[in-house]
Amino acid sequence: MLYKNGVIIFFCSFLQCFITKNVFSSQKREWLETPIAKSSDGDVACFSEYMEMWIHSERIEDLEFWLSKTSQAQVSVASLDHLNLQLSACGFSLHKDADKDFIFRVSYTGCFVQQQHGYNVLTLNLVKRINRFGGRTQNITMKCPVVSVIPSREHIRCDPQYIQVTRQIPHDSWNNELPWSLSLRDHLIVALEDASLIQINTDVNGADITVEGRRREILSSVEVMEDEGEFLALKLVSGRYAYSLEATCPKALKSEADETVLHIFKRRMGLTRRGSVDSEALTVSHVSVNQTDKFTVNQTSEFVILVIPTTQILQAETCVSNKQLQQPFYRVDVVLTFRETNHQMHWSMENTLPCTDRPAV
Repeated sequence: MLYKNGVIIFFCSFLQCFITKNVFSSQKREWLETPIAKSSDGDVACFSEYMEMWIHSERIEDLEFWLSKTSQAQVSVASLDHLNLQLSACGFSLHKDADKDFIFRVSYTGCFVQQQHGYNVLTLNLVKRINRFGGRTQNITMKCPVVSVIPSREHIRCDPQYIQVTRQIPHDSWNNELPWSLSLRDHLIVALEDASLIQINTDVNGADITVEGRRREILSSVEVMEDEGEFLALKLVSGRYAYSLEATCPKALKSEADETVLHIFKRRMGLTRRGSVDSEALTVSHVSVNQTDKFTVNQTSEFVILVIPTTQILQAETCVSNKQLQQPFYRVDVVLTFRETNHQMHWSMENTLPCTDRPAV
């Protein structure tokens, strides 16, 4: 099935579907079973807003000692939730990976991070204890290129049948292009050219990528503070990197509602670690809406909830399928700032509602 220029094309014989299903199963198994390269102790990975270092569990005491010394407070990895509350003031966090080793994350704006010759640099003076009387010092340097601009825009188009998401294609910290695949709900993974296997169409136009699919096939229902929406759990993935294409469409309802409720998914907009199991809490600190200053903001751990009086944004045009009807629509352009991130999030949505009768004159 394809959707192009407003036309739906569907053809799939039993044999073709059977072959496609088996090819997809083989490809999916290959992609899922191909592991991301295993890190070695002290390896540093660079992402858009932070860098990470892999630390073997046998060396975690060395990091504990350094963190205690620099923060002038006793630090323990016994409770990572409590520890990360302590470390958040400095832009640090610590997480366990699947092998019970540790990943030390450092924000580029974190404590003791310096910019040197175009790089963000943090030097850790780790003391390897030899006995109770002393130890041996080892200097480990975390170093990543300075990234002055990250892709921070997302444009979403929703109508009663389809969702479309457009974002800039990211590069790594050295401005290299990456070979991207699509990951739907974190377990269906296909190369971009095979996106139709997961009922998604893609279009790369210059620096942007647009993904599109039928709402009923790729969206999942989500409830946010007693209001319903439909969520697209989609990412670009490449090696250790992930890049969010996640988006939410409002339920395809009539336009008579007094208020329009929008759900904006919280996340870092640049490159992040693929498969990260830690749930980073982001706190919205400022919101502006281009179309109106009449709105209210709430937030959960995952979403920013924007409530706007419908009359402030709703417009109408002639319905394409029936000239006697009108088609309501609106566009909202939002800029969000989070306390924990270095860059603003530029989010826009165009939502087309079902055609309705024209108002009586």
